[in-house]
Amino acid sequence: MGTRTVAEFVAELKSITARNTDPAAVIERVIPLAQDLAQDTSWVQPAFYQCDEEQGFGITVLNQEPDDGLFVEVICWLPGRGVAPHDHQTWGVVVGLDGEEVNVDWRRLDDGSQPGYAELETAKETAVTHGAVVSFLPNDIHSVRNDGDVPSLSLHVYGNTLSAMKRSEFDPINKTQKPCPQRKRATIAAE
Repeated sequence: MGTRTVAEFVAELKSITARNTDPAAVIERVIPLAQDLAQDTSWVQPAFYQCDEEQGFGITVLNQEPDDGLFVEVICWLPGRGVAPHDHQTWGVVVGLDGEEVNVDWRRLDDGSQPGYAELETAKETAVTHGAVVSFLPNDIHSVRNDGDVPSLSLHVYGNTLSAMKRSEFDPINKTQKPCPQRKRATIAAE
């Protein structure tokens, strides 16, 4: 299709999530919709490229449900910046819109029984460019970085509002796990 609006995209996502509760099944249905929305980026606004220098990226919320369900946002990553390994505690789908970012999947080696401790190793790296997709289940751990010289932009779709989830951030060098910090977000109504 390629001419879908964000509001139409969100309506289709709501239909999918109303009929499916299995995260893997939801992801399977969301991926083609996200790729289709990424085909024609005429809906992308210049405001989506605004970043918080301290944070290293900018987040614009496109949809947040009152019950903290379905959550859609775009993230612009500044060159040379990124975010530490973290989980989401919900399913997620990310599709590239502009530029290139690297998504790193991490494998947890310990059993999670020791509070504050986590041993991770890199499992896979994926270059996310225009139309490329990565997805993850609730307990998957990933990090993101922009190795390029220009900002990158990606669409993120989650089963729940991230700020409502008890998420973790990991330090693979020091082998630590701590609560994920709250990120600064801007909100723009979906069109």
